Amino acid sequence: MLNDMPASEVSGSAGLGVLDKALALLNIVSAKRAPMSFTDLQRASALPKSTLHRLTQTLVHEGLLRYDAYTKKFQLGLRLLEMAHKVWSDFDLRVAAQDTLAALRDSLGETVQLAVLNGDEVVIVASADAAHDMARTSSVGMPLPVHATAAGKAIVANLDPAQSAKLIERLEMRRFTDRTLLTTAALRDDLDLARARGYALEEGEWSAQSVSVAAPIFDYEGRPIGAVTVTGDVSRLKAERLHGLSPVLIGAARGISHSAAGAAMSIAPREQPKQTSTVEVRCVTRAQALLGEGPIWSPRDNALYWVDILTPSVHTYHAADGSSSEVRLGSMSSVAIPKATGGLLLATPGGLMNFDPATRRMAPLCHPEAERPANRFNDGKCDRRGRLWIASMDMATALNRGSLFRVQADGSWRKMDTGFTVPNGLGWSPDDSRMYFVDTHRRALYEYDFDLMSGSIANRRTLIEFAPTEGRADGLTVDDEGCIWIAMWDAWHVVRYAPDGREIQRIRMPVPRPTSCCFGGPNLDTLYVTSASVRLGEQALAEAPLSGSLFAMEIPGVRGLPEATFAG
Repeated sequence: MLNDMPASEVSGSAGLGVLDKALALLNIVSAKRAPMSFTDLQRASALPKSTLHRLTQTLVHEGLLRYDAYTKKFQLGLRLLEMAHKVWSDFDLRVAAQDTLAALRDSLGETVQLAVLNGDEVVIVASADAAHDMARTSSVGMPLPVHATAAGKAIVANLDPAQSAKLIERLEMRRFTDRTLLTTAALRDDLDLARARGYALEEGEWSAQSVSVAAPIFDYEGRPIGAVTVTGDVSRLKAERLHGLSPVLIGAARGISHSAAGAAMSIAPREQPKQTSTVEVRCVTRAQALLGEGPIWSPRDNALYWVDILTPSVHTYHAADGSSSEVRLGSMSSVAIPKATGGLLLATPGGLMNFDPATRRMAPLCHPEAERPANRFNDGKCDRRGRLWIASMDMATALNRGSLFRVQADGSWRKMDTGFTVPNGLGWSPDDSRMYFVDTHRRALYEYDFDLMSGSIANRRTLIEFAPTEGRADGLTVDDEGCIWIAMWDAWHVVRYAPDGREIQRIRMPVPRPTSCCFGGPNLDTLYVTSASVRLGEQALAEAPLSGSLFAMEIPGVRGLPEATFAG
């Protein structure tokens, strides 16, 4: 067919063919996300060797590919970043957002605004006003305080830590209402929560009559360039609804910039599974925890401790009378572990803290992640010699930023492994020969060789690789038969696995996001399960109103192992 075309058209057609191949090659390298050898490229592209050689030479010359002579591998070139910078320099955020703002206003019935950071303030640059709220149009163009607005907090929480710290120190912490944050310490705690949640709240801090929720908008490098905000009267937008609006708001923010930066957890849970369980699951503490986690049974106190990381607070379930209590904390805490000497050990963004629940006083023990201010601690548990094993992660779940630490009773610590994204459940086999550890992001349960006397781990390998259809593995516990119980986030189940990784039993939960589990009670024959409500939309919360509560169940013939207290 080419023989029948004019020479100029043949030449143009051939040029397009080369361009198609070059673009296809760049797409292959981009999708792989890791450097590729020439052989890898040839296998993936199915191009003749000579053609591939010419294309790679040209792409390297133009800066679209980089070639490492040492590893002999190709990866995307820096020229692509230069081109992206030019695109984003011409990016009009207001134009990109206008349809999204209007669609959100129409679906939610509330005013939706777009804000950007301007120096030490935020400015509303566009607004889609609800019919009942037209007076808010006057706020467009008005500078607003960072520390008292959801938009300001959503943006600043996701800045580079050094940039954020400098801005916070410059702020004039003016009082606007009785709820305005007035200290940099209080603001930092609130920003930590906003970064970890993926959205920020303002509850009567700027105006006593209004509240708002905001999600950050990111550019292609994951930098915050603005925020989309739903704002309204406090009489209509209660706290529960503000949290329930977060999934649609985060989705809208991503859509505006075509960026998935900052995505920590899936926004929508899977549909409720069809199968049912013969095990009776009881709600023993009805709560609305955003991120219930870290359950641990204390025989000394005949009580179960667990935390709500994102409220933040420590909950106590008193088994003797079935009552519950809650202690609100000033900063985020991912675990609350009973100490042998009394009180609790908390893991906060400011380090590991000794905590007295009666006086609410905290005293620092140590801070293994002091040099990484954007990181927070996640799951943690003590081995049978009372050493704490605790993992860290980036607050916005940036890839591979987390590490696993071992902490002694005197506060000395050692980094034991690193390179994790969402580190979670920890546990040990009954004979202490193996340690288990989850990376939720990688959909993997790892197994280490473990030495109890020295507290050493070795030979990490994947014991279970979870399919995307199974949800995401979260917290775990081990029973006296060596079987591993894992709470499956977004899958409505807690699952029991044999020591070799085979699934044995699946128990249906009344909530989509079970988070962790442990055995408790005088005979360790009750399985307690925590859950989350964070980023569940209004419809999902209506279908699972117990989300965020604590559950309990008895499984015939199954008992747990005692969880150790911290030796300090």
